[in-house]
Amino acid sequence: MKSLLFRLSLAALLLASAGTGAFAFMKEGYGSGECKDCHSLTREEAGKLLAGIVDNVLNVEESPVQGLWVVDIVKGGRKIPIYIDYSKKYVLSGQVLHLGTKADLTAERMRKLNEVKADFSRIPLEDALVVGNPSAKRKVVVFSDPDCHYCAMLHGELKTVIEKKPDVAFFVKLYSRNNDPASMEKAKSIICAKSLALLEGAYAGKPLPPAACRTDAPGQTLKLAGQLNIQGTPALVLPDGRVMTGYRKADALMELLAESAPSGAGGGRKEESSR
Repeated sequence: MKSLLFRLSLAALLLASAGTGAFAFMKEGYGSGECKDCHSLTREEAGKLLAGIVDNVLNVEESPVQGLWVVDIVKGGRKIPIYIDYSKKYVLSGQVLHLGTKADLTAERMRKLNEVKADFSRIPLEDALVVGNPSAKRKVVVFSDPDCHYCAMLHGELKTVIEKKPDVAFFVKLYSRNNDPASMEKAKSIICAKSLALLEGAYAGKPLPPAACRTDAPGQTLKLAGQLNIQGTPALVLPDGRVMTGYRKADALMELLAESAPSGAGGGRKEESSR
């Protein structure tokens, strides 16, 4: 207990829905020091305890905090970790912070609960531009918009990663995240030319030539992004299928890659490198 700190939010989602009287935090709610093996809580039992408060109970396991279980629940379409004490009388909703590492254990668990997964092998790569060696062992798909500032920033970080990790390649799929006609035309111009130089020119705000071919690749990528619940750009699909949205520096990207298993074939369709 001494190594952890609770910062309880009385305005948390669960409290708002159930009423502040439904939750309490009292000293007697903690375990009396007995071995955790003497206490148990099943998913079914947690479901009964939380009936009318949450929509569903997904999982129950021991919390890092002695005397508490962490219970993964669904409320209002969101997956959230909450905590039930060994007496089964009290529910806690809020942050659990580790004082030694300063890690927010609740936020980390929530992130993992709400991670989007994609079937990497079903993402077509023939229209993608490749940053790095297309035959690299580890492949990452990048959903990008030629008019997206953070996509341009990420592009520079991708090049830094492949300088340090030549076994990684990034397959850039272009579209307009807002289905903007001008951005879609830029994406078509770049895809038809298979040119990283044109992509970097677009990121720099330079005018692009008209598309030299007929292609609906940006439209198909827009549909695919919707199917993967990608709400913005840039977004990455890692080799293990995790979908990560937002700009990240090279070091953070390499950490994500270290956690992610190789993708094998790296996509279900023929791959082409960019010029």
